[in-house]
Amino acid sequence: MADIEVTRAGVTAHLVLNRPDKRNALSLGMWRLLAQALAELQADDGLRCIVLRGAGGNFAAGADLAEFATERATAAQAEAYGQAMLAALTAIRGCRHPTIAAIEGLCVGGGLEIALMCDLRLAASGSRFGIPIQKVGVAMPYPELAMLTQMLGTATMLELLLEAQLHDAAWAERRGIVARVVGDLEQDLRATIGRITSGSPMSNRHHKRLVDRAAQGNLTGEAETVRLSYAAVETADYREGIQAFLERRPANFTGN
Repeated sequence: MADIEVTRAGVTAHLVLNRPDKRNALSLGMWRLLAQALAELQADDGLRCIVLRGAGGNFAAGADLAEFATERATAAQAEAYGQAMLAALTAIRGCRHPTIAAIEGLCVGGGLEIALMCDLRLAASGSRFGIPIQKVGVAMPYPELAMLTQMLGTATMLELLLEAQLHDAAWAERRGIVARVVGDLEQDLRATIGRITSGSPMSNRHHKRLVDRAAQGNLTGEAETVRLSYAAVETADYREGIQAFLERRPANFTGN
């Protein structure tokens, strides 16, 4: 079975980290496959949502430390490894389709980074979170650290990195690491997918791009960004949405 498994259910793709015997710890090859899979899904015009999850009851236990002695033995090797990780992480973050991390069990280290790159994070009540890399004497590469600090804030990042504890789902929800903790992950996931896919794909794509730009700290927006925010009125989805409202019927969005 492939270590990265992609299946399609209608307009939703499910991307599974599929190495359950290692609690889905990611090898260098898996980071590369993850970036490749996201590139292919990004190009699929028929998609409206992507779910990322792990097989066997865990999201991911981080990077596979067993290969570090050979794959990250020098600074040059570590940088090359880091670039492969960064390519996968930025592919998730920059994906035009809405992404959901469905989290259960361990969501640690690189696994937590993957989850944080998704748009929404749903956590089962028994899931656990942390970045315990100080226990092996390694530092998080700056590009990854900067993205996570921007999202979580300095205090939460230093708590994760300096104390290296594993935290429960309630802690993660309080810190904004997950959108919500759910009792029935599969039921809530289905409902979340339904809400996303019933809406306009064009609207979702515009909002993803605009929110990402707003998160960079530009409060007024460059001229191009402002124009982009108004350009949605020239799409077929907008015309269909308005017509459906006037006719009091469900909209039939095409993503155009």
